[in-house]
Amino acid sequence: MITVQSATVSDLEPLAQLYEELSGQKTNSYRMQENFKLMGLNQDYVIKIAKDGDLVVGTVMGIICLDLVGKCKPFMVIENVIVKRTWHGRGIGKILMKEIEEVGRKRGCYYTMFVSAGHRKEAHKFYEAIGYELDFVQGFKKYL
Repeated sequence: MITVQSATVSDLEPLAQLYEELSGQKTNSYRMQENFKLMGLNQDYVIKIAKDGDLVVGTVMGIICLDLVGKCKPFMVIENVIVKRTWHGRGIGKILMKEIEEVGRKRGCYYTMFVSAGHRKEAHKFYEAIGYELDFVQGFKKYL
C-alpha cells in the first residue's frame, strides 16, 4: 500500500538515489543534508515522499513563493518529481502531484508551475493526463 508523508532525514539516502535516476548525477550527500536542514527551517519548502512499506518509491518538492502582482497571492513551483522507473504506471506520480497541489491550495496558492526538460516526452504525457496544460512561455536558464 502506498503512503505519502513528509520527507525526514532518514529518507535522504533513498531520495539521493531517486534524484540520481532523475538527473543522472550523483548527489553530494553532505550538501544534501545541509540543504535539508535549512529547508526544514522554512515552511515554504515541502518535500513529500511516496512509500510502499519502508521503500521510498517517489518524491515531489514544492516551493511556495510570495508574489507582488495583482492580489499578491502566492504560487508554488514544483520540482524534483520522480517515481522509481520500476514503479511507473501505478498511479504514484498522480498521488504525489495531488498531495503537493493540496498543500498549495491550503496555503492559498493561485497556481502551480514547473518546467520539464524537452526530451522527457513520457513525463509530458503524464502531466497533461493529470490536467496540466503546456503554456506557451519560453523558459530560460543560465548556469552560474
